[in-house]
Amino acid sequence: MNAQQETLLIVDDEELIRQLLKVKFSAENYQCLTASNGIEAVELVKGIQVAVVLLDINMPGKTGIETLKEIKALRPDTEVIMATAINDIDVALKCIRLGAYDYAIKPFNLEVLIHITKRALEHRRLILENREYQLGLEKKVVARTEELRRALNQLKEASLDTIFRLSRAAEYKDEDTGTHIRRIGHYVAEIANTMGLPSEQVEAFLYAAPMHDIGKIGIPDHILLKPGKLTPEEWEIMKQHTVIGASILEGATSEVIKQGAVIALNHHERWDGSGYPNGLKGENIPLGGRITAIADVFDALTSKRPYRPSSFSVPEALKMIEANVGKQFDPEIYQALQGSLKNILTIRQSP
Repeated sequence: MNAQQETLLIVDDEELIRQLLKVKFSAENYQCLTASNGIEAVELVKGIQVAVVLLDINMPGKTGIETLKEIKALRPDTEVIMATAINDIDVALKCIRLGAYDYAIKPFNLEVLIHITKRALEHRRLILENREYQLGLEKKVVARTEELRRALNQLKEASLDTIFRLSRAAEYKDEDTGTHIRRIGHYVAEIANTMGLPSEQVEAFLYAAPMHDIGKIGIPDHILLKPGKLTPEEWEIMKQHTVIGASILEGATSEVIKQGAVIALNHHERWDGSGYPNGLKGENIPLGGRITAIADVFDALTSKRPYRPSSFSVPEALKMIEANVGKQFDPEIYQALQGSLKNILTIRQSP
């Protein structure tokens, strides 16, 4: 079979017509198959990709219209040209509605029939090419989307790495702060998740909470690393790290950094309004600040600090926090801390 040949199926109950059409179309470089009835035609179409079917309407047994329906159901891309000796416009329209490409009247004008067949093939070619183009376009869109996703992920990772390093720089002299700022992000995310917050908000808290103490970069080392209790004057200076942190982060376009600025400013506000820097009370304190406040204290109590070389046990830390629920801490967030404790302790044990 020549690679350029298209497969043509001739379906007619009259042997003479089948052979006449086969000879004529074979001379036009078609690969011709024949069937004497609709059942044979359907079986052939099931097994072979036929480009065009010349289908007689009036055949014994399965009619041409019934055969047309089955062929189009099996092979939607196969073009079907209906043929009949009766010129009935209603029948022609019905065939077209059922998916036939065109309608030819017997006795055939062979040159006209060849022309109709060529047009049917061209119509089929355009449909297949358009489908291939659409498929290729969809594949390109999928590929470009994946490339964009990878690029955005790389950009996000680079941005988050920069955020972490900036946060780490604020407390680089404390050996525990590198793991501390990572833990805080995960603790806050676990609590937020337990509270049923949207995943986007949980993720924002995960990356924003580590920036809570970024303002400490502006606090003198003799105060920041002082062992023991600060003087009232030193404490006033230390409290300024909230304002400094917000000032460093304010004006950013990144939602994570915007949230970081909110957390930096508000993570030392207290539920009863006695916190700093603005003395906010209850739900007037932004949620990220309230969650970070309890996560920060829990981690501080269970970790070594310059001002306290030994840490408290988890039960001791929880008891101390519970004593301040309703004063320093939001009661709902304390309950979420309790609900998150298993995961938080797993994070705490991670290297």
